[in-house]
Amino acid sequence: MNSSPAIRAAKHFLSVVWDGDRPDDETLLAALDSLVAAYHVTPVGDVSDADVDAPRQNGAYLYAEVAARFPTYGAYPVADPTGSLDDALMVADAIDDLADLTLDMREVLWFAEHVSLNDAHFAFRLHFFHWGQHARELSLYLCGRLFG
Repeated sequence: MNSSPAIRAAKHFLSVVWDGDRPDDETLLAALDSLVAAYHVTPVGDVSDADVDAPRQNGAYLYAEVAARFPTYGAYPVADPTGSLDDALMVADAIDDLADLTLDMREVLWFAEHVSLNDAHFAFRLHFFHWGQHARELSLYLCGRLFG
């Protein structure tokens, strides 16, 4: 498989989350930072002519796996930065964040391995609106856990 900053960051993130012992908050935060940084240097990419969808793991099953691996993670408050200061806080879920990031990064790697690096870059950048928000909010949660 050809590599790029996006592919290396996706592989590293998945390795940190899933390989060996559960990572500490600081290690996970660094992996999230690498993902976000890779977005900014990844070419836009394009989809090939192949009409192929990456396989997706069952979200509920993956959520349960994340919950078992990260038993101290859970709900945390977030605010809509574009909302009014009078808006109520919303609730996010660190377990859901990790599950969704895992799904999206596995898809990126699948495209790199089975279709093309160009398709992988397209998926990485296209879904940044989704995984980027999870990464940013989870980063704030981890900073709160680390630095109070």
